[in-house]
Amino acid sequence: MAASTAQQEVVDHGTAPLEPPTRKATRSPHRTDICSIFVHAGAGYHSLANERIHLDACGDAATVAMLVLRNGGSALDAAEMAVKVLEDREITNAGYGSNLAMDGVVECDASIVDHHGRSGAVGAVFKIRNPVSLARLVLNQTMESLTLRRVPPNLLVGQGALDFAREMGVLECPYDAVVSPAARERWARWRADLKGAERKARKAGQHPSRWMVGEVFSLAEEAESARIRREHTTNMLQNYQAARQSVSSVPSESDFSSTSGLQSDVSMQSSGTEERVMTPDSGSSDQELAISRPQTIEESSRSAFINSTQNVPTISQFQDTQSIRTNGVVSIAENGTFLTPTRCSTSIRRSWDGSGHDSDSASSATTTKPVEPDMLRRSLDMEEDLVTDTVGAIAIDGWGNIACAASSGGIGMKHRGRVGPAALVGVGAAIVPVDPDDPEEICVGTVTSGTGEHMATTMAATICAERLYQSVRKGKGGEYVDATEDEALRSVIEKEFMGNVKYSNSAGAIGILAIKKTKQGVMLYFGHNTDSFAMASMHSDEEGPMCAMSRSNGNGQIAQGGRLMRYQRKKKTKTSAHARQPFA
Repeated sequence: MAASTAQQEVVDHGTAPLEPPTRKATRSPHRTDICSIFVHAGAGYHSLANERIHLDACGDAATVAMLVLRNGGSALDAAEMAVKVLEDREITNAGYGSNLAMDGVVECDASIVDHHGRSGAVGAVFKIRNPVSLARLVLNQTMESLTLRRVPPNLLVGQGALDFAREMGVLECPYDAVVSPAARERWARWRADLKGAERKARKAGQHPSRWMVGEVFSLAEEAESARIRREHTTNMLQNYQAARQSVSSVPSESDFSSTSGLQSDVSMQSSGTEERVMTPDSGSSDQELAISRPQTIEESSRSAFINSTQNVPTISQFQDTQSIRTNGVVSIAENGTFLTPTRCSTSIRRSWDGSGHDSDSASSATTTKPVEPDMLRRSLDMEEDLVTDTVGAIAIDGWGNIACAASSGGIGMKHRGRVGPAALVGVGAAIVPVDPDDPEEICVGTVTSGTGEHMATTMAATICAERLYQSVRKGKGGEYVDATEDEALRSVIEKEFMGNVKYSNSAGAIGILAIKKTKQGVMLYFGHNTDSFAMASMHSDEEGPMCAMSRSNGNGQIAQGGRLMRYQRKKKTKTSAHARQPFA
């Protein structure tokens, strides 16, 4: 007893007291339930030369996430870890290596949703290498009570997200620490194109909003912007304190006018400074950039700045003086030659063909048709992917809980502060929780990738999740009719998404990865109208992930597929490993 008391005194009065554990130990999953993980690396065009790299990234993300699940981690832990692996890969447009905004800064979006539908998200956050981890911290904070009954936020953007990261002790990286060499080269090339387009638009007399290019913010300008923001806050506090010290309980009209005048002066000063900071190049010349413009036509030049979805529904929108006629997907090798692959995907670890559900039918007769595949294509200096969209993951842990996460670096040369679908819950990621009274215990999770502005208008992830949950599709007259999950997914892409795109000036692309879990099993459904869609899946009875690169026939045709997993573990037998069936 005395020894324990002495030990306690040492702990209490020592210089290095023991810190209590910050996380409780988790129990292992139930032995009869399986865990599963599903990831995708974005929809767009994955070149054949880089296909293995994309699938390796998906496979590694699934493998690491499965290690988390097998060791008692939750679905949230696994989804976060899978997306973090993808964020750390330069080949993906998330985290490190993301597309650069107009001012050359990486601004990322991310969100994460748990099995109750609770979410945390960050948008346009900079100087953070793994935005999905910051979104997880936002989710954790939503479960904490704030003083004065304030409602904790579940979405933070821009400087507010960075301030929150600092409060949480998240590592803050320098601006260039998350910029990859390839992203820097793309930004310089696209900026050169924008400069040329700016001069032409100015000569044509177009409105400045159509062509102006924002300047790169210097450290002095950033400091000036922060100073003005602090000055505004200080003036607000001083005005409030002056009002409280006023002798009169009811201020006169002159007091109001003087106070508003002071605030107006501050507002005018802030406005003037911000306008000065955001002034674009007015007299730029061709010698300002050492990198010359790539030889592209005007249409493909504009498309590169928006995102890969502007080149969809097919890669055949590229044009050049060489004519190549083919019905497959075209890949340009490093030596400039064209390669026409077959429809089957390259196998990494174990191949997965989507259970033969690929579809060859057209997406919609009323949607905007792309350039025909027999038209001219341009050649590129090097093999280049056109995948600038969201990565995502869906996980199911041993207790049957589902979670999903999404992350993206956004479109190239975007406006500063642009928030993409990865940060919008219900657009880039969505969960339909289990109803307590449902005997089938059905829940659905979806993650999407594609043209963020169109997906936000159509609430793509939410609509898809609801249709799969109810197993319905929208029929004639807007009535809902019973349908299989494949039919429901196809209807969402073909009618509800592409039906909205036809009223827009920009092309629309989408890739959907959806999971429907019941008491009997877990069903994976995917569909996309882009040239390709990289995926991987794995459950706890498998030794390795199953990876697939789904490729469509082009021309905006919708490719679909799926996979079925049972929910109960197999009983171990003495059969050889070669006798095991990879599919449930």
